[in-house]
Amino acid sequence: MQQTAVAVTIRVGLKGAFDVDLPLDVPMLNERLYEIGLWLIDRHIPHQARILWEPDHRRIRVSFPDADDAQAFRMRFRSPLH
Repeated sequence: MQQTAVAVTIRVGLKGAFDVDLPLDVPMLNERLYEIGLWLIDRHIPHQARILWEPDHRRIRVSFPDADDAQAFRMRFRSPLH
């Protein structure tokens, strides 16, 4: 059985051209991030994720280099594509 490795870092590479914003529900943040992470890992989708804590616009922003990956993510998690 092959193990999947995930690296969490404060170093951020190049941002993808396609952003998907999800509303940030603070009480459910850990569960939501876990669900998103599993979905992305299962599909081997390159991405960059950030949590934005702006007072009026708290959100999780995930960017993708590929439009099809961004669209699949948007459809799965029901968020507008930016």
